[in-house]
Amino acid sequence: MQLTIHTSPAFQPEKDYIWHVVFGEILGISYQVEPSKVNTHTFSLPNGNQFQIPDAFASLSADMEGDYHLETHTAVEPTFDLFAFCFFMLTRLEEQKKVDRDQHGRFPARLSWAARHGLLHRPVVNECAEWLWNKLLHLGWTEPRKQRDFQWQFSCDVDHPRLWWSLTDRLKTVVGSVINRQSINEAFYWLKNPAMFQPKARDPFDVFDEWMDLFEQHGHKLQFNFLGDRPKSSDCWYQVNHPFIVHLMQRIARRGHVIGFHPSYEAFEDEAVFNRELQSIQAIAPSAVVSGRQHYLRFSNPRTWQMWEEAGLKIDGTLGYAESDGFRCGICHDYPVFDVQNRVTLNLREQPLILMDVTLAQYQSLTPEQGLEKIAYYHSVVKSYQGTLTLLWHNSSWNTPSWEPWKRVLLETLQL
Repeated sequence: MQLTIHTSPAFQPEKDYIWHVVFGEILGISYQVEPSKVNTHTFSLPNGNQFQIPDAFASLSADMEGDYHLETHTAVEPTFDLFAFCFFMLTRLEEQKKVDRDQHGRFPARLSWAARHGLLHRPVVNECAEWLWNKLLHLGWTEPRKQRDFQWQFSCDVDHPRLWWSLTDRLKTVVGSVINRQSINEAFYWLKNPAMFQPKARDPFDVFDEWMDLFEQHGHKLQFNFLGDRPKSSDCWYQVNHPFIVHLMQRIARRGHVIGFHPSYEAFEDEAVFNRELQSIQAIAPSAVVSGRQHYLRFSNPRTWQMWEEAGLKIDGTLGYAESDGFRCGICHDYPVFDVQNRVTLNLREQPLILMDVTLAQYQSLTPEQGLEKIAYYHSVVKSYQGTLTLLWHNSSWNTPSWEPWKRVLLETLQL
């Protein structure tokens, strides 16, 4: 059983891409495309039934404003081109707009179409696919759709593999508690830590073996994304070939967890810096490094994706918002990347980030209870679409005074 799509040959690369994602990857149904001179997408079923959707690809631009009103899970005809809309969301076309960026050069969540229309918390691309599926069933489609298994994707961006590398670092922590944060209680917290006066004791940020034990008990694997070789003046600097890092990577690989790449703050648009850092990680990693996430979630469309593609990497996990949870790309599982500049589908895939520890606790100032509620909500939504729920939790967000109350959030999340 095969669906026939009659559509104008204009914007063929863009259309071929979105047919593949929606019909091929999400729904998993067979289709063929035939050229048409009519400015609509006409979908013909083998039983002779048809339906049409306006073709709005010609209106796509980085300045496109969303006048869309999603009618999902119904048999109501959409009044917009949901394929152009899905293309708009997945390619992050709006992020080419010349708008004010935040202090880190990032496209802000508040300016996104989804946030402005109160839909950032919904996987609208998946919703569009559900509408199409229900429409096909209503018109007599009988072949089964693609089935997925709900998955968790846990990752840790290793910005600070250790809190203390020297006695001086220990003193800075205590002094900073009193002078910078004016907290005597925090200073006492650190003074009571066994590692403060016992250099051989486990560092507060060295939670890697503890976490691997914990996640393995629940049947999960973790991805640890490491920063590469950089000047000492760089943000979150550490010596990537330090014996501690080398031995850590060996343990991660030996236990079957994943070593990923974490391009630095400076690398999101600089190909030379990006490649140098990647090569330094690949030189010491005992397993293949093919995925990762940009530091600070810095992303430039399409340059960042192009660098990942040119470097031969397979999966980027950058596209979430630092200041907001939700579906930045409108989808709850990985998908192929489309280069809007060169109008080609890349080999690279995007696995969008949905939730991050720092987003919940710091950007949004939620309580641990509120954080758990958010995680439970996304767990329910993503599971309903048989998607992948991505959660980033830093190793530094564990053994500190401010993060102690959040330990149970991650522990209870693993019970979901």
